[in-house]
Amino acid sequence: MNSQVKVAITGGPSGGKTTLIETLKKELGAKCAVVPEAASILYRGGFPRFKEAQGIVHAQRAIFFTQHELEDMICKMSGKNLIVCDRGTMDSLAYWPDADHDFFSQVDSTRDKEFSRYDWVIHLDTAGNDFYDTSNPIRTENFEEAWALNTKIKEAWEGHPRRLVITHSADFLSKITTSLAVIRAILAHKNADEITKELL
Repeated sequence: MNSQVKVAITGGPSGGKTTLIETLKKELGAKCAVVPEAASILYRGGFPRFKEAQGIVHAQRAIFFTQHELEDMICKMSGKNLIVCDRGTMDSLAYWPDADHDFFSQVDSTRDKEFSRYDWVIHLDTAGNDFYDTSNPIRTENFEEAWALNTKIKEAWEGHPRRLVITHSADFLSKITTSLAVIRAILAHKNADEITKELL
């Protein structure tokens, strides 16, 4: 039986994903393997960014399939019990310019298939306006656009049986502390209801 636990860390821009993942690396060290964000790899490597619908379709298809391969490779080769994914394949749906069924047709998959790839999904809400971080050179969204994306990403993952939402907090440290506690509770085999009741 595969004892690997795979967690997608997702959420809107400036939600704290990068900070949480870096903290997990320090806190859990050899116990976890991290799947890097496909979009960052592609865009930092020079993949073109178009605002037109056709350009977005090509970009999101590339991100979706790159994410698949990164996850499959690290799951099979890392030998770690905890696999932490910087975003997941369903994030591409939030950026898709057409209907949901068009997305699944284009990537030859279904919502259930993509949900089944992840044991848990942790959604970190975008920071409030006063805390919104604009220092990431790949981040092109202003605060209003970021909040709209945050909502779309939530909708894309709606229905996953173990999706936990960690809301924005004026105290960023407490948000990360809560997120770490959620991960530890997952590793302690607590269920979604227990985690929500105790920590969220």
